[in-house]
Amino acid sequence: MSAPREPHPRAVLGVITAIGAVTSVGRDAASACAAIRAGISRPRRVSHFQVLEPETQDTVPLTAHPLQGYTDGFVGMGRWLRLARGCLREVLETPGLPRPSDAKFWGRTALLMVIPSIHDEVFELEGEDGLDGVREHCLRPLRDALGLSLPDANVWVVDQGPAGVAAAVQQASGELWRAGFKRVLVLAVDSLLEPETLQVLDEEGRLKVGDNPVGLMPGEASACFLLEQEGEARQRGAAPLALVTGVATAQERLHLYAGHVSQGEGLAACILDVLARGPSPALFEGDVYSDLNGEEWRAREWGTALVRVGEALHAPNVHLPCVSVGDVGAASGALGVCLAVHGFVRGLSRTGQALVVSSSPWGTMGCLRLHSAGA
Repeated sequence: MSAPREPHPRAVLGVITAIGAVTSVGRDAASACAAIRAGISRPRRVSHFQVLEPETQDTVPLTAHPLQGYTDGFVGMGRWLRLARGCLREVLETPGLPRPSDAKFWGRTALLMVIPSIHDEVFELEGEDGLDGVREHCLRPLRDALGLSLPDANVWVVDQGPAGVAAAVQQASGELWRAGFKRVLVLAVDSLLEPETLQVLDEEGRLKVGDNPVGLMPGEASACFLLEQEGEARQRGAAPLALVTGVATAQERLHLYAGHVSQGEGLAACILDVLARGPSPALFEGDVYSDLNGEEWRAREWGTALVRVGEALHAPNVHLPCVSVGDVGAASGALGVCLAVHGFVRGLSRTGQALVVSSSPWGTMGCLRLHSAGA
């Protein structure tokens, strides 16, 4: 017998009214989410990066999760742009949304693009904040290619990696709502298949190869969702797909790149913060969408966080999208949101509630709580 649905709290930070995704197992949100739930996976050899086979001492192509036939030939921000355009177009084509050229509607909308942490030093970034190059060579061309009537002042970059989606929702439900924005497009994109990225991961011993079974399998993806103020969405007749009822971020002191073994303090703090905002008793029995990626440090962090959280997480149903699509980096949080929404809409959620938890090797943590709009 399924667990009873928990009534959602009165405080709703925003409602999700559209989603989009591009992954190695599906080029739209519905097919990607269905494939991930079914356990479908399409790992392939990537010819542009070779690794050593311990048994034969030969070099062989790395096995990863590329979007074959979709990102071939694209590099750097061009690859990001290719990925982002697909999922954002899907959102903009949602029935009932005004056309992208509707300046009145989209002029009160913000676009937040979540990318890897600038600490990763994957690209040579420009500007005082190091992000001007992303705005100039990726975000603005993306907006222009889709004919989206967004002023430059409505476009931001969130360089927080996997936890960036939680940070973006915090920004949206706080300062952006107060500034008069009615809705926010949260777009997350990443590819761990760039040669420079693979080289760094290989040198750090983080790739899953023959002599390292607890490494990660690189992937790439983009995911996007439209977050609106609840009153605005209902006023225009939009049916919410999900309610965002909690968000938290934290910084883990003992992170991977600090040379420590994480004790799960930051991740546990995020989860407990979000759960404390819900109705009492704060026992969570729903779905958890985690970006666990196969690395030992992530498993240790998750395990110690569970000990700290205790009974507040009561028999959660944990989902690991990386089994199907590999580690998709900064896109993992938004993909988790899409999976949670898909589960609500399809009636696949046991309790009509979900957590999306994210962790970065630089110690940034994020957690989102969602409820089914019908709960």
